[in-house]
Amino acid sequence: MYLNFSGSMKNLFRDLYFVILFLVIPVAGFSQPLGINTTGGAPNASAGLDLDFSNKGLLIPRIALTGTTSFAPFASHTAGMVVFNTATAGDVTPGFYQDNGTKWIIPDFSGNAVGDMQYWNGSAWVIIPAGQAGQYLQINGSGVPTWTGPALATLTTTAASSITANTAISGGNITNDGGSAITVFGVCWSTSPNPTTALSTKTIDIAGGTGIFTCNLTGLTTGTVYYVRAYATNLAGTTYGNQISFTTL
Repeated sequence: MYLNFSGSMKNLFRDLYFVILFLVIPVAGFSQPLGINTTGGAPNASAGLDLDFSNKGLLIPRIALTGTTSFAPFASHTAGMVVFNTATAGDVTPGFYQDNGTKWIIPDFSGNAVGDMQYWNGSAWVIIPAGQAGQYLQINGSGVPTWTGPALATLTTTAASSITANTAISGGNITNDGGSAITVFGVCWSTSPNPTTALSTKTIDIAGGTGIFTCNLTGLTTGTVYYVRAYATNLAGTTYGNQISFTTL
């Protein structure tokens, strides 16, 4: 069965009557899907109730809950029940809640930053804030996923200076070692964007900490555009600073 709300006001009231009739009054043996729309289309055969509107939503019951463990104002806890709580009482605040059969929980599937995740703690979904680049996720002794291990270093690339036909000076600034000692650092350069230590010419300095460092770029070709990135390697891996470019004389 489907209901089309595109007719006259008289038809609208008639359709609303049938909505109430089929939603409130049990109809023995009725098993056809019910569709409510403005297009006149038949409801989806796999749906019990198919609401199809392009500019309207579904407004679920607005209920004043008294606490997560209390089923009031209902007669009992019912798994699958979903409401919008309007009250600030006990340990509940306004928002969507669902009943898991024993208590009200917040169906929270949102995050605050890219990389946020959630895990089930036995009674509710809990957010795991995004870790740092280079870290890995490990289950601790309590069965809780936890970010652990060192992170990649954080650094920037210094703008090129003292540029000649065949040489230049650049460098970087390591602002955070990621919780692990820096083993190798320097700059890498190429005539193609995004140079890497594996595929490009580079300087190599062994060991170091945070702070500013300077590198000499040599063997350059006259009148050529070069792309440069500072890099630093620690136990978590190699990371790069921002890319800068310059043209030799």
